[in-house]
Amino acid sequence: MLDASILPELILIAAAFLTSMTSAIGGIAGGVMLIAIMPSFLPAAAVIPLHGVVQITSNVSRALFGIRHVEWRIVRDYSVGCAIGALLGSRLMLLFSWDNLPLILGVFILLFTWMPKPTGEAKWPFKFGLLGVVQAALSLFVGVAGPLNMPFLLREGLGRDRTVITHSVQMTFMHAMKVVTFGLLGFAIAPYLQLIIGMTVGSILGSWAGTRVRAYVSEALFRHGVRILITLLALRMLLQGLGILD
Repeated sequence: MLDASILPELILIAAAFLTSMTSAIGGIAGGVMLIAIMPSFLPAAAVIPLHGVVQITSNVSRALFGIRHVEWRIVRDYSVGCAIGALLGSRLMLLFSWDNLPLILGVFILLFTWMPKPTGEAKWPFKFGLLGVVQAALSLFVGVAGPLNMPFLLREGLGRDRTVITHSVQMTFMHAMKVVTFGLLGFAIAPYLQLIIGMTVGSILGSWAGTRVRAYVSEALFRHGVRILITLLALRMLLQGLGILD
């Protein structure tokens, strides 16, 4: 008979598998889904750092399954920005209340996802570096800032595989900076080691399964599907910001 005490861990491991598979197919949504599930089974203080550890594994495994598709020029700028953003965010954590942040992010993501791309759109030389600064800093407060990144990638016209894999490498840097920052701020990860191992294995298997499924998704379906997912995630942020959704 199954020991009821390990049921929460089994649920979280299964969630790590399913959400990682979701991200491997569409590039986003998995991290948001996972962080929505975790508070039901973990202390509040553990959710964001543990989520970061699991997301590192999910993103690294997804990247390794398609490493040839990485757009390194984007990753280079973004990783530098993440290091700066993590340092900046660690200073801001103790100074400000960010209660309205989900509302602001939701509006921004919707606008950038659906507004037409202007003819001759200006090229910002360090666009993804600035994005890395913002995302790494925000991830310390809201746990998930990944949906903010995908609209920018979609506008690069990279195609299905390069978009998903480049995004996964970007998110690896962002979550790594977040985990390091929480470690320096004193969060102890050792009591959760067994759970982390289980969720890590689940996320790797999910990345493998999702990568196989993505091969059967057309470019057109991918772009439309991802825009719909981004919209749903942004609407969720709006509802959180308005206090309609917890």
